[in-house]
Amino acid sequence: MQIVINLLRGFAIGVANIIPGVSGGTVALMLGIYQRLLDAISAIGPQTIKAFAAGRAGIKSELERIDAAFLVSLGIGAGLAIVASARLMSYLLETHHDPTYGFFFGLVAASLVVPWRLVKRLAPGNVISCLVAIALVVGLTLAMSGEDRLQAAQKKALIKSATSATPADSTTPAGQTTKMSVSTDSSNILLFFVSGIVAICAMILPGISGSFMLLLIGVYFDILLCINERQIFMLAVFAAGAATGLLLFTRLLKYLLQRYADATMSFLLGLVLGSLYAIWPFKSFGMVAGRRVDVANIMPDSFAANEGLTLLAFALGLAVVIIFMVIESRQKRPSTSQTI
Repeated sequence: MQIVINLLRGFAIGVANIIPGVSGGTVALMLGIYQRLLDAISAIGPQTIKAFAAGRAGIKSELERIDAAFLVSLGIGAGLAIVASARLMSYLLETHHDPTYGFFFGLVAASLVVPWRLVKRLAPGNVISCLVAIALVVGLTLAMSGEDRLQAAQKKALIKSATSATPADSTTPAGQTTKMSVSTDSSNILLFFVSGIVAICAMILPGISGSFMLLLIGVYFDILLCINERQIFMLAVFAAGAATGLLLFTRLLKYLLQRYADATMSFLLGLVLGSLYAIWPFKSFGMVAGRRVDVANIMPDSFAANEGLTLLAFALGLAVVIIFMVIESRQKRPSTSQTI
């Protein structure tokens, strides 16, 4: 039963990663598994590699130590979500943008109670930590202007159209085919490795989008090109950076949560609060290659069917989180009432 629950948790994290501006870390925090996820990932290290050479008993013991069943269940659930719901979420974002964001806005807003409960005291330092995190997320969101977003979308569309062109469309006068590719010089390899570290750190933190960080660094389109052109080496470099960042950054977060629990949790609370700005449902937008590109947050100037449906979706998002919290509290109640 626990495996099924973890699969569903992973599915929720996977769906969140599909939505621009919504972080899988936010959902993990909302579901109450953020600390366990950090503990499990940070437990992986050289000891894990040694254990796999120690025979069946050593492997079994190590898998239990790193909470492998939990990690694998989450990973499978997230993967299934991305495969199963990517097209559906794309469709909803294109045809019912505001209600879809309204639902996730409600989910995230209701989930604020989770990190809030974990902050034990409202000290000035904790308030400052929270405000710094809010400013960080909002600042990153505003780091790209509306014009920059439209230009980025146009560049993405050009890369997709260029890499999907037939050989006849991409031949030179001499009859040779031309292919776009990313340079594999040493500086670009280092950039890809560092970008992997930055992207995974952003994905772990609630409220920060890893793909958006890649846009700010300037490698998002290069990575897209590598995927389209099957440049396995550069993708492997990026993956190596992500794996390095995952193992190191989770250890840092775990240390901070153990040593400075209130300040760190206040920071995480601020990240979630700041993410509400990024996922505000009502936005001005432009169209690029037949797809919508959000430009800036706006307030609706009228209340029609779209606004009503968005408000209803927001209420549904709130209700979903509240229901899960009630179920969780009822599950915990028998164990806490038992006496020794």
